[in-house]
Amino acid sequence: MGSEAIDFGELKNDTNFVNKVTNISATLDKIEESIQQMLEVRDYERLSTQEKVKYDLYLSYAINSLYWMYVKIQGMDPNNHDIKHELSRVRQAMMRDKALHDRNTIRPVLDQGAAGRFIRHGLHKKRQDDENQNREFGGPSSTLKNKHKRFDD
Repeated sequence: MGSEAIDFGELKNDTNFVNKVTNISATLDKIEESIQQMLEVRDYERLSTQEKVKYDLYLSYAINSLYWMYVKIQGMDPNNHDIKHELSRVRQAMMRDKALHDRNTIRPVLDQGAAGRFIRHGLHKKRQDDENQNREFGGPSSTLKNKHKRFDD
């Protein structure tokens, strides 16, 4: 629905008005197309929990946005209307969902096998270095380490 499909009549020379009406018409067309695509989902029950949450949040935000536009077109101030609170609530829910998704997918995962190999190698090398140092300086060998000696008084 472009500007050529709308008869602006006497207002066709008011470019500001024509641009606003054309813009809102194009936006409404995009929203309508987007909602139609979302409503074509037939197997809602087969969606995963995360997909259901995203689907529900998307529809809630789209419907509330349309209502916000309706309030604005009616000449009321949407900032003093309950729709502003509702849109804010849906946005917060979307941010919580994004944070949960990021926490589960972006955080680093420890490769336990590799960590074990690093530790074993580091401990083994440390033990070898200690044994070599003790041999060089004539200190006690590693076989005497950790042996308890009892001295009688």
